[in-house]
Amino acid sequence: MSTYLEKYCTIEDIQLVAPFVFDYDRKRTISNWVSHSGSGNATIYKAGSVGKFTQLYANDIELTSVSDVASIDADGKYYFDEAVTAGRDNKTLFDEFIARSSDFVRSYINKPIYKNKGVGTGDSLGRDFPEVIVRSTALLSASLAIMPYDRERGEELQDIAYNPIESNGLLDLIRKGVISLDQDEDGRDKIIKEVSINASTTGAIVDTFGHPQVSFDRIKVIISTAGTFAAGSASTVKFKSFVGDDTGLKVNLVEEARVIDGGLQHIGHGVYVRFSTGVYTLDDEWEVEVSGLNHTSGGGLETIQMKRR
Repeated sequence: MSTYLEKYCTIEDIQLVAPFVFDYDRKRTISNWVSHSGSGNATIYKAGSVGKFTQLYANDIELTSVSDVASIDADGKYYFDEAVTAGRDNKTLFDEFIARSSDFVRSYINKPIYKNKGVGTGDSLGRDFPEVIVRSTALLSASLAIMPYDRERGEELQDIAYNPIESNGLLDLIRKGVISLDQDEDGRDKIIKEVSINASTTGAIVDTFGHPQVSFDRIKVIISTAGTFAAGSASTVKFKSFVGDDTGLKVNLVEEARVIDGGLQHIGHGVYVRFSTGVYTLDDEWEVEVSGLNHTSGGGLETIQMKRR
């Protein structure tokens, strides 16, 4: 299954908000080793009932997995020592924490999260997503890592990101509008997803406008002429867009050879997008998921004080 959904933070971001998190690496000790074959320094050991794991370690050093016992021809292969521990590869584990936390952030705030991408568009550190989104995702990822071992500490990190009881977490403040995103809007009627973006590309779709005149569609936006779009010079970059019909999605050409000009430009169904300045590569592709149905805002219930005059 393919996905165009983004991960909002990195392992380095987790280290920034919770530098102690890697003390909780979820390794466990394997015991009850017995001789399998060989003798002396050439002995191969085995242990039963060790459960499922994806990476083996000796003194916290990753060992090399081999396909069969016959391939264990040197130290450091498959497994050999009673001090060996087993667990999931640390990077793989934290990548999963980041992915799960990113999915939660998307669902919880119930608002589009656009990239801060393009020349002169990113934040002060040059990252793609708003700091509040990066930090919230990192806090939730750290919480997932810590919770099984130290629930109190894990919940402290989680509460900074979101706290549905007190409604004072970072994500709660986004939902209530106290903290705004760069391209904030109500509802979820236009969601941008990157389908295929060249590594050399520095520009992006950074804003949307208009109420979709369709119940649901996925609009394809693709660069048809590569180049650099920069302020102060004529743009040579062009795009085209496709909408769906009763035969399928992204099949009908709506806009062809439209020059990117930095303003709001129509892509279909009454929806407009704005491209940032930057470099664009041939066949860079975005998907804009649109829905003209009424959406429920994710702000939740609030109270105000009423006074009789």
